[in-house]
Amino acid sequence: MDRSKKMSETESEIMEVLWRSDVPLSSAQLMEHFAAHHGKEWKAQTLSTFLSRLTQKGLLRSQRQGRVVYYQPLQSKAEYSQGLARSILDTMYQGSVKTFFAALCGGTLLPEEERRELRSWLEEQEETS
Repeated sequence: MDRSKKMSETESEIMEVLWRSDVPLSSAQLMEHFAAHHGKEWKAQTLSTFLSRLTQKGLLRSQRQGRVVYYQPLQSKAEYSQGLARSILDTMYQGSVKTFFAALCGGTLLPEEERRELRSWLEEQEETS
């Protein structure tokens, strides 16, 4: 994933709301949501800047309906997360899952339950390939 597509904390919060929505949302709807549920009283220009950045990063689509612009994600949260994980794996661990797990565990053993889950997942991968 291109570094330019990585999100700030606030951009992530906005995307979470949009990912959970079944329909595109306007900036006014987003402002209402953040005021009611997150205690954030943003000015319209502040939210507009975040939405513009997310659109420029290719993460949002904006669509004008009359005088109102609606925003919706261009990919699911799972698709975004997968791309981000792949980028980290490639950049930090030269694409090696083994090196990643070694770093993740920091030299300690994974708990038995996690090892079982990982084995099960790997077996599923073998069955589907």
